[in-house]
Amino acid sequence: MIHTDEFTERRGQARAAAREAGLDALLVVGRSFYDRCGDVAWLTNHFPPFPACVFDEQIRGMGHALFLLSADEHVAPTLLVDGRAHRADLVTVEDVRASNNLSAALIELMRERNLTRAAIGIVGDDILPTAMYRDVTRGCPEVRWAPSDELLVPLRSVKSAAEQQLLAEAAVVADATLRAALDAIGPGAKESDVCAAGMHGAYAAGADFVRYLRVHSGPWSAWSSRWPQATERVIEAGDVVTLDAIGAKNGYQFDVLRTTVCGRVNDDQRRMLEAVLRAVDKLVDAARPGTLAEDLSHLAREFLTADGFGKYASPFVGHGIGLETCEHPYLLPGVTRELVENMVLCIEPGINIPDVAGCSIEQEVVVTPHGGRVITETPVVWW
Repeated sequence: MIHTDEFTERRGQARAAAREAGLDALLVVGRSFYDRCGDVAWLTNHFPPFPACVFDEQIRGMGHALFLLSADEHVAPTLLVDGRAHRADLVTVEDVRASNNLSAALIELMRERNLTRAAIGIVGDDILPTAMYRDVTRGCPEVRWAPSDELLVPLRSVKSAAEQQLLAEAAVVADATLRAALDAIGPGAKESDVCAAGMHGAYAAGADFVRYLRVHSGPWSAWSSRWPQATERVIEAGDVVTLDAIGAKNGYQFDVLRTTVCGRVNDDQRRMLEAVLRAVDKLVDAARPGTLAEDLSHLAREFLTADGFGKYASPFVGHGIGLETCEHPYLLPGVTRELVENMVLCIEPGINIPDVAGCSIEQEVVVTPHGGRVITETPVVWW
């Protein structure tokens, strides 16, 4: 677990960033433990335990949490939770207030702290409910709001030694998940059978939750996402099967993808699988400080083009990971953020041949001056 001193240091860094940006306070928004809780969890160790729910006149903000952090280090921070019990043994903030109406609770708190004419940065601007924003701006019309997600991005992107350890422990759960799923693959098994076996393996290995275990077989393996995560489709001998395990242990996420074949692999499948494996190795080696996020996407296309799969190569080759599945940076053309030592990335180049098959292999790596240090234990060759 993360020591309380580390949370205190994080809040100090966030306060300093707010002061430098000319802000009086930060309003940090979190949503549901399995969804978008990262900013609030990183600062407080609180994970909103309930799903985000519809607003009505009395219930406003269920499944959310709000953290008000003054730029003044002498003002105590306050965490507003949604009326569901918070883990007092985990949360590292003393002032925690529960309410079924987070809009009203926030207005009351801002008045109490004399912030009704303040400049306040919103961290989680993309997930603050519009209804709540309307409530608060009506209640405190003179507040100057500023989108401020970028203040925390460089802080959260670089993982401490404790965070790296937790991510490595989460990757062990992913390994158990995928091994259990692999054992269930065979002619006549349904995608849902494989999914159920993997889910059991995850929880037996200590998962907090599994967001999903994506099981795509045959032509569906060419789809990078699909609803539902696993269907009643019967897997046949010779089908390509992709398995994508996403969940968390002790708050930190895992996201590991492997591709296999039910039975014997044919020559075309082997060419595709081995091309992706070579691309993964190249990108892991390139995960060094100073490399641009988009460089990894360009490298993947270059390598896969040389192997004859360029037109089927996905431009999206990965993302950061931590308290959320997808964090900055996205590894995508146009993303010019530089990689920094101790970022943790999911690197997942892929090939998608419509109506035929697809392949991706995903490694979790820590960025180091010597290339990516792989923390994923799951074998990459499963065919």
